[in-house]
Amino acid sequence: MIILNKENNQKRNIVLTIYLYFTLFIGIYFLKEDFQNVFNDSDFDNVFLLIVGVADIIFTFMILDWRKFGFYGLLVTSLLLMIFNLISGYGLLISLLGFFGFIIIFLLLQLKKKGVSGWKNLK
Repeated sequence: MIILNKENNQKRNIVLTIYLYFTLFIGIYFLKEDFQNVFNDSDFDNVFLLIVGVADIIFTFMILDWRKFGFYGLLVTSLLLMIFNLISGYGLLISLLGFFGFIIIFLLLQLKKKGVSGWKNLK
């Protein structure tokens, strides 16, 4: 467990912590590629993916800081990416797979640490 807010000793389940840091690592890796794509070809698709990538990283940090707004931000970016994938011609299954990461975070927030779920710790 990692204590992030020492004032009230909010602790998160280790599985949620590992998944959030893994998500950050992957997001930063893909953000590097998004930056390169924007500099090579600054069409709408590349700029959109860059903006959503930055937003995902910010919202994940917000969840690590126990901010409920980060959860809702990830919901919005997941929905935007799903719609973007559908408009871009990807199938429904591929588009829904991108939304699966958000569902995992939601389910992991339900895990309890000392009788308190991660969701209840969000403020």
